[in-house]
Amino acid sequence: MTYTGGDLIRDFLNLEEIPYVFGNPGTTETTFLDAVGRSKAQYLLALHESSAVGIAAGYAMATRKPAIVSLHTYPGLANGLFNMRNALLSGVPLLVINGQQDSRFLIHNPVLGAPNAQLAETATKYSFEVAQAEDLPIALQRCWLQARLQPSGPVFLSVPMNFMQEPMAEVGLRRTTVLDDVVPAGLHQLADALRDPDAGPLAIVADYAVGASGAVTHLSQLASHLQADLYSAPFHVQGVVDPLHPNYKGQLPATTREIRKLLSQYKRLLLLGEKIDTFTFNGEQAIPANLKIFHLAPSTRQLGFDYPCDLAVLGDVGACLKALVDQLAAPALPSFQCDDATLLAQLRAEYPDHGAHASDALILDVLQQLPRQCHLITEGSSEDALVQRMAITLGFSNVHFAPRGGGLGWAMPLGVGLSLGLKQPAVCFVGDGGAQFSIHSIWSAARYRIPVVFVCFVNREYRILKDLWCGALNTSFDQAQFIGLDFDDPALDLESIARGYGARTSWLRDTTTVEQEIQAALQHQGPSCLFIEREP
Repeated sequence: MTYTGGDLIRDFLNLEEIPYVFGNPGTTETTFLDAVGRSKAQYLLALHESSAVGIAAGYAMATRKPAIVSLHTYPGLANGLFNMRNALLSGVPLLVINGQQDSRFLIHNPVLGAPNAQLAETATKYSFEVAQAEDLPIALQRCWLQARLQPSGPVFLSVPMNFMQEPMAEVGLRRTTVLDDVVPAGLHQLADALRDPDAGPLAIVADYAVGASGAVTHLSQLASHLQADLYSAPFHVQGVVDPLHPNYKGQLPATTREIRKLLSQYKRLLLLGEKIDTFTFNGEQAIPANLKIFHLAPSTRQLGFDYPCDLAVLGDVGACLKALVDQLAAPALPSFQCDDATLLAQLRAEYPDHGAHASDALILDVLQQLPRQCHLITEGSSEDALVQRMAITLGFSNVHFAPRGGGLGWAMPLGVGLSLGLKQPAVCFVGDGGAQFSIHSIWSAARYRIPVVFVCFVNREYRILKDLWCGALNTSFDQAQFIGLDFDDPALDLESIARGYGARTSWLRDTTTVEQEIQAALQHQGPSCLFIEREP
């Protein structure tokens, strides 16, 4: 019996025990989808390529394993590209496979024949197009491994559609065990530098690699033992610190001058993970020139890349933190507890249910109803800082900021994928403007009965852009003439849109309705969209 490229795909999916292939199909994917249909994997359909990538990314983050995405050739790849870049800058492992036109036809530059691998280069750590069917086994296994290796991220493979039907020699597919829990032999040098009592105040900044490696507990031990102030990096993507740790000072600001002002209090900085990301430059570089920097990262591509460092340590962040805890004899810590009643009273006094911003209290009520281990996703709306501050104060340990790569349309599908992977509801906070980039992800959650909750803020404007506009031009709302930042004429009927995609919907009008609506949403086997009207 003839063995084909499609048989290879089937056997690969079965060997790696891939439960889902996320995608949106096109003409050049038909032969690939036939192979998926003959495997044990389930094809999870999204209505748009950006949602397919975002759902896959959320699933990969939840399971800490690579996810496979199937995209259409050039136009489909272009649609999914910005969420691929979000995944790249967030360290999320994906294998993105698209179909290319028939290789025997490419010489004629046909419709749907395009330089896919070249397009994908800006949003992936490795990009490759198979030139002949015999190369498919090596290319497939290479790309799967590259997605997993640190720094993990999306890898792209373009496969001409005819290769799925061409005969090839049956190959020995293998499951590769990766041992990358690397601890450098010279780690004691970092331990010595950190324990030096005369070296001055120490700040520790944790980027996404701390959360991805499951190292939050060891980080807490280290910070307590060294009496170091602890910060999460801007745009850190996932929970990287215990927000209840007494040394936790919050997330670093996202603007360069404010970061510099804060870090000027310290003599030493331990950066764990990739970088200190920034959003805007406002006149000064983020890192003070006299700050001594120790940088621990899992990849040579990351060490000292943005700022010169005094000690660059190449190793797995989780394994190295554990080794540092052992070398420094840092004692174990009891779990940190918060006084919910006191904190809630403080937040209620700060965000009352009356006055100019009464709807702030509704956001607080929503968070109060959620278990503290619930995964929360926020996406660059004007309420983002508010939600993050409330959540961290209340001790939520799994708060995901999206999007690190700057492209809106990441949070809603990420919430669907996280809920699928966690097998429990995640809660996504999104603005009515940002929701339009991937609102179609609701349909996938409805089709596959994925319990996920969307809390959508309605203000009928790109409010965060207005805030940034006023900041950039040093003006006020009363004086600014905003161009292209309102969508109130005609007003969007978001509830009808969400219901049309299969969501259970309701409005949170006052605090008396929140508990009932949140509990109903958490128990619903599918998507729920809860709307909060925001004040002008």
